[in-house]
Amino acid sequence: MAPPNPHQWLCERFGQYYHSTPMPNIMPRIERREFGFGGWEKKIEFRHMTFRSHEDLRMALARDRPLFCSASSAYYEFPDARPMPKKHWLGADLVFDLDAAAHTCAPFTCPECMSKINSQMIHLVEDFLLDDFGLSRGELQISFSGSRGYHVRAYKKEIEPLDRDGRREVVDYIEGGGLSFDAFFDSNFKVENLELRRTVFERLTGPTPASAGYAGKFARRVVALASEPASAVQISPKLKNKEKAHKFVEGVKAGDWSKVDLKGEKAALAAIFESLKVQSASELETDANVTLDTSKILRMPDTIHGGSGLVAKTIPAGVDLGSYEPMHTALAFAMDKRETIVTSRAIPSISLGGQTFDAIESGKKIELPAAYAIYLVCKKAAVPV
Repeated sequence: MAPPNPHQWLCERFGQYYHSTPMPNIMPRIERREFGFGGWEKKIEFRHMTFRSHEDLRMALARDRPLFCSASSAYYEFPDARPMPKKHWLGADLVFDLDAAAHTCAPFTCPECMSKINSQMIHLVEDFLLDDFGLSRGELQISFSGSRGYHVRAYKKEIEPLDRDGRREVVDYIEGGGLSFDAFFDSNFKVENLELRRTVFERLTGPTPASAGYAGKFARRVVALASEPASAVQISPKLKNKEKAHKFVEGVKAGDWSKVDLKGEKAALAAIFESLKVQSASELETDANVTLDTSKILRMPDTIHGGSGLVAKTIPAGVDLGSYEPMHTALAFAMDKRETIVTSRAIPSISLGGQTFDAIESGKKIELPAAYAIYLVCKKAAVPV
């Protein structure tokens, strides 16, 4: 008897999942969105589809059994029209796509990768979307991508009309582009008094740790550096003196950056600001093209990712983002049922569903929990028997 076709084998199991699993109503105005389905070779093989409700979508997924389901960030008057201009664009959500960078664990996903991308997601949400942009947690939908990252969607009427240029400004801000160090201060660092042939320092009013945006981030960074003797010298050798360092910190907290006379230290502070921008950009591995694309179709939340067999699970608003572990909780298939596969490559030790599995050699026939067996077949690292 010939072994099952991997694609068809997966489709059967995906169809069974959608047949028995309700589709949560998590996507606003679903009837205004364009959808796409994909299979073994392409994540989007068919598009220009529309559904009246989440239940209609679930029924189509159970019937057609695609391996991938994607939905547009955009709203259209006619979502199923083609070519694109005939859809009549009405606006779009603001979307961020974070994926773990290439790693030795690829094509699999290790705890180190997920921990890193989880930290980046929290950085984006808490430091920018909530703190700087003033969005509420209820206006954000945070979903596991189903594979190696997260998708963050901002739902807010005021955001929807933003064109590509407007979204570019958002990306540039997050990456620290176009921000000027001098713009944070209300006075020059120094005024040259030619008559007295000496430099007269004015009161320098600047940001406080409570200031919004990058101004506050910069002030907090400077306070943190100045509060530790080992790092205070990055600002000025004068801050080796604990009393002067304390005086400087208290001044910054009050918005007075001239409590200690830091002649010639503008360059040092400017360098700290530049390093803050660089660090902020490097700490976020977002795909800017996804954010800029006002007609992008992206994984539908709470559908299965055909490259992993995991659900692109939405994180409920009350869940602690720091403790969320999608490789344990975003399972579509059971761990207490078994499937038999033959590996087509060497499999490293992998953690899934709260269990850690030993490495498996290539060509080995083995019975595994269904969720893990399907994961390996989705990764094209094994075939079903």
